[in-house]
Amino acid sequence: MKKVNVFLMGCLAIAALSCSKDDENKLDSNPDPDGVNKKEEVLLDVNAVSSGVIIEGATKKQGSPVPSGDIEFSLDYEKQTAFQTNGFDIQFKAPQGFAGAYVQLKDENGMADSYFDIPVGATSGVYDKAAKTTKRGFFANKKSAKSNIAGKGEDTSIDVNFETEVTAGTFCYVICVYDGQGNISEPEEVCVTVESWGGNTNLVADWGFTKEIDNGETINKGEEYCDEDGYTTTLDCASGETKEITIEYCYTTNSLLMTFNSDGTYEYTYNDTDRDFDWDASKESCEAVYEDEEEIYVSKGNWAYNEEESKLTIVEFEYTETYNGETESGVEEDGYLAFDGEITLTADKLVIIEKDTYEGEEEVYEYHFNKK
Repeated sequence: MKKVNVFLMGCLAIAALSCSKDDENKLDSNPDPDGVNKKEEVLLDVNAVSSGVIIEGATKKQGSPVPSGDIEFSLDYEKQTAFQTNGFDIQFKAPQGFAGAYVQLKDENGMADSYFDIPVGATSGVYDKAAKTTKRGFFANKKSAKSNIAGKGEDTSIDVNFETEVTAGTFCYVICVYDGQGNISEPEEVCVTVESWGGNTNLVADWGFTKEIDNGETINKGEEYCDEDGYTTTLDCASGETKEITIEYCYTTNSLLMTFNSDGTYEYTYNDTDRDFDWDASKESCEAVYEDEEEIYVSKGNWAYNEEESKLTIVEFEYTETYNGETESGVEEDGYLAFDGEITLTADKLVIIEKDTYEGEEEVYEYHFNKK
């Protein structure tokens, strides 16, 4: 009888342990208990938002512009996502004779009291914004576009940033363009959702990098990866000989730890080793010579989660980079959109998915993490 009881007790203990592990491996069924994402549904006062909008080079005017319809203009999107402080971009194909644009906020009660006059000199090319001077950085796509609407023929961008007073919520704006003869297009309307920071408790943890899948090719942490394409150049050797060589780019991800906090802040520390081409040594030896250089990159900022599209956004506000023995630190006052894309998430695994289009072909990068 005692043996049977011992056996039953053992079974119950194993069952309890199994249940405990199962519970640990389940995602929280209510990932937003504080209703962070609900704040995005709040209708923002357009006059208050308008006073907190920053468009460098624009002039603010009272009233509303009056369209004449004598210049053609259209947008192929009606909704956008924006981020606190970082704001959003208005991207469009500029019509012939384009001299500027008017932007005015709008809600169900009508227009804001004033509008922005944005001359062509205050606009930029869609990809004109330079990336920071990182040697490589973590994410493969270093474009700084603030929305995923680029790549459809747009060539002009208006950079809209926010003062800190602009919080999560929704508002709309209308935009029309004008030419040098005073013609004003009919307006196009777009509604904007300003994302809340945070919004998914299942992400709140320390995540350790395990591997990258680069267009189907797996690169494990600690494993050197070399770009097979490289590029061919002429090496003028010290001996006077001229030689054609192919220079490869190689790197090793030594470690990467990402921490997402419940208050919507994040920090990640990235450590890699680059195999850099040494021109002086190569000229002396008349062959390709490489030197290993370590990079440590620390990024801090805010994160947001879009529950409808399973998208993660990472906006960097501070960074410190140490490369080749030199350290550079910086502050991104308006925020730098480091990542805005899909993720897949289980209780103990996170996959960050980045997509880009190069010469008409889609490139997909996956970054795999385990919960620490």
